[in-house]
Amino acid sequence: MQHAARVDHLRAGLERPLLVTSLVNIRYLTGFTGSNAFLFLSPDRSVFITDGRYAEVAGDLLDVHVGIELSVYSSGLNETLVAAIGDATDVDLEAPHVSWAFFRSLDEQFSGTLHPGTGIVEALRRIKDADEVAALRRAATAGDDAFAELDYLRHRSTTEDDLGQELIEGMRRHGAEPADWPPIVAVGANAARPHHRAGGDLLGDGLLLLDYGCIVDGYHSDMSRTVWVGDAVDPEMERVHRAVLESNEAGIAAVAPGVRAHDVDEACRAVLRRYGYEDYFVHSTGHGVGLEIHEAPWVRRNSDDILEPGHVVTVEPGVYLPGKGGVRIEDMVLVTADGHDVLTHSSKELQPR
Repeated sequence: MQHAARVDHLRAGLERPLLVTSLVNIRYLTGFTGSNAFLFLSPDRSVFITDGRYAEVAGDLLDVHVGIELSVYSSGLNETLVAAIGDATDVDLEAPHVSWAFFRSLDEQFSGTLHPGTGIVEALRRIKDADEVAALRRAATAGDDAFAELDYLRHRSTTEDDLGQELIEGMRRHGAEPADWPPIVAVGANAARPHHRAGGDLLGDGLLLLDYGCIVDGYHSDMSRTVWVGDAVDPEMERVHRAVLESNEAGIAAVAPGVRAHDVDEACRAVLRRYGYEDYFVHSTGHGVGLEIHEAPWVRRNSDDILEPGHVVTVEPGVYLPGKGGVRIEDMVLVTADGHDVLTHSSKELQPR
C-alpha cells in the first residue's frame, strides 16, 4: 500500500492543518491497525500520536514515513495533542469521528480555533489505487469460493446460524478474515426482511437468501445471492427472482465513469417498476466498499455522487414480499476508465448448477 504517497497527497491539499481521529482513516494513511492513534497533519509538520502499548509498532511503521514524528504519551492526552499541533492557530477536526466531550475537552486547552472538518480523508479513499483493488478482488474471490461450496456447507449445517458460520469458515479457508458483521442467512419468509439476523430457523427446501462478506488486507467484500433449494420452485418467487436479476444487470450496465450514482439507482428501479415491484424495493441500490463495508460513493436516489475510475460500488436491488420471502442479488463493481469490471463472479441463477 502506498501510504507515504497518500500522506503527501493529503498534506498538499489541506486548507488548514488536520487532526485525524478516525482509526480507519489513520489505517488508510499509515497502515496502523492498533486501537489508539491520532495523526496531526499540516503542510510543514506531521505527528503520529499513540500510547506506550504501540510505541515500538508505530516506530517501525513510521520508519517508512520520512518526516512524520512519533509522539508517545502515558497520560495527558490533550496536552500531547496540543504540543503536536504546535503553533497552528486553526485546526480541522474530523467532525463525524469525534464526540462533543472530546471537542470540549481539547478546546479548553487549545488556544486556537477548532473547526468541524467533514470527509477530508474520505474524499481520497473513494478512489482505490491498484493495491486496494487487488485486495478487494481477493476478498471478492474468497466470497465466490465459499459460494461455490454452498451445497457442501449447507449439508454441514442445520440452522441459518450454522450456515452463516460455515460461510465464514469457508472464506477463511480461502485466505480471508471474517467481516465485522455476521452473514445474513434467511430461509423462506425470513428473506422478506432485508437485514434478517440468522438464527435457529431450520434449513430445508425452499428460498434461501445469503448476504455476506469478508476482509483481505483490511478491505471488504460484499455479495448477495438468492437460491431455491429443491425442485418445486414457487412461481411467484421465480418471477421476483427474474425481476431482481434483470434489475441487477441493468444497474451494472449503467456503471461507467461520469455517470451519476442516482442514474444507476434509477436503472435498477425502472426494471422493478415495469414488473410492479418497485414499492417492495425498500433500500438504496448500493454503496462504496473499501476499508469500511459501507462508504462513499452512495448509489441511491438523489445522490450527487458522480462515478469515477477507481470507485468500487455495490449494485444490490431487492424485492421483499412480507410473509412470503424476498430476493436480493448484489455484486461489487469497479468503475474503470472505459466502463466497469464486476469483481464478484458467483452464479446468479435461482438454481445454480
